[in-house]
Amino acid sequence: MNSIDQRRYVEQGVAHEPGDELETPAQLERWLQSRGLLKPGARVSPAEHREALELRTALRQFLSSSATQLSAAAIDVERAAARFPLLVTASRKHSLDLRPLERRASSGLGAVLAELVRLSDSGRLERMKMCSSDECHWIFYDRSKPGNRRWCSSDRCGNREKTRAYRDRHRRGD
Repeated sequence: MNSIDQRRYVEQGVAHEPGDELETPAQLERWLQSRGLLKPGARVSPAEHREALELRTALRQFLSSSATQLSAAAIDVERAAARFPLLVTASRKHSLDLRPLERRASSGLGAVLAELVRLSDSGRLERMKMCSSDECHWIFYDRSKPGNRRWCSSDRCGNREKTRAYRDRHRRGD
């Protein structure tokens, strides 16, 4: 989900450059290959590339949705995820697992969905969050004990937001 970097802050006088690791089908191929999610020689079609971007957008929206927006975001995830079917496999150790049904080059993205299902089944998906900073929107896993972090980094995003709020209060005379 962080293959798109929307961060646009300035740190120590240097502006962070946003970017997209999946901007083209070739970039998606490299991304999948580097994570072992693409068979050697497989090529990602423009349609598969578009579907991968739709999946990423739907997942990011789902994780950032409030309770009132969740049903619409869930429908978008279901629609996008349907293009990356999963197969239930059984092992000799009496366990079941999910793996992508390999029909096309981008099927490896089903492995990402399978990991999210595992997080959901274990009650940990709610700890996947989007940074609350308008300059960031990075997806992070909240490892705090109470599970109530708002920012990907307290030192960076949290500090910037708290400093802004402090300056705004003093400017208004609160």
